Parts: sequence; C-alpha cells; structure tokens
Amino acid sequence: MGVTVASSSGGGSTASTPQQQLQQLQQASGQGGGGFGSPQGCITSNDESAVPSSIAPVSSGTLVGGVICSTPAATAGLVGGDVITAINGQTVTAPSTLTTTLQKFHPGNTISVSYVDTSGQKHTTSLTLTQGPLK
Repeated sequence: MGVTVASSSGGGSTASTPQQQLQQLQQASGQGGGGFGSPQGCITSNDESAVPSSIAPVSSGTLVGGVICSTPAATAGLVGGDVITAINGQTVTAPSTLTTTLQKFHPGNTISVSYVDTSGQKHTTSLTLTQGPLK
C-alpha cells in the first residue's frame, strides 16, 4: 500500500486512538511533541521516520505517519496525518487491524480505502496493491 504507521515491538500498534499512535510515532523518532516536516510530502523508504505535524480529527482508525513516494497510497492522494478508517468497508481501528486486513490481499488486488484527512473531510478511494519492499 505504501504507508508508515505506528508499530509496537510485536508488529502493528494496538493503540486505540490516532492521538496515541501519534505519541508512539513521536517516541520512536525521538521527538517529544513537535511534528516532522510537512505532512504533504512523501518519504523515500519504509525506514524513514515520519511524524505528521497535524492529524485528522477522528477518534478511531489508523494514523498514516507517512506515505512512501511512488506507491499506490501516494498515487491515491493519502498523506501523513490522514487516518484510515476502513478497507473494503471493513472498519480499521488500529494499525494492527490494518495489517490483519491487508494480509487478506495480494499484489494486483484493487481495494477500497476510506480515510479522513487533516481537515476532517471523509474520502474513499480505490488503489491497486503492488509488491512491497522485502524485509
């Protein structure tokens, strides 16, 4: 898909709110409370630390820390600070549920992504998954 999200030592974070996920991203990047650059830009790798300077005003979903350049998420218009709320109509409540949901799909599948942007606008877009980087 091409987004970075908060994670815990066991994989995807189970933080229940985007605000808690933001705190995890800030701690992981060594930032106390400030944002990282502009949420509009993309990052060049999954290893880059991305902390959005503002986030969508919602209480549930998966906070997008950053969007990797030239990925389906970048092409679809997602940016850091957006909050993914559903995949193919299935509610996404935390990074761990996003990971679990995406495991059902494979490169070449087209999925529907519902998200809220930093201004509070709701969006639904389709994107075609590609092969991710090797870990």
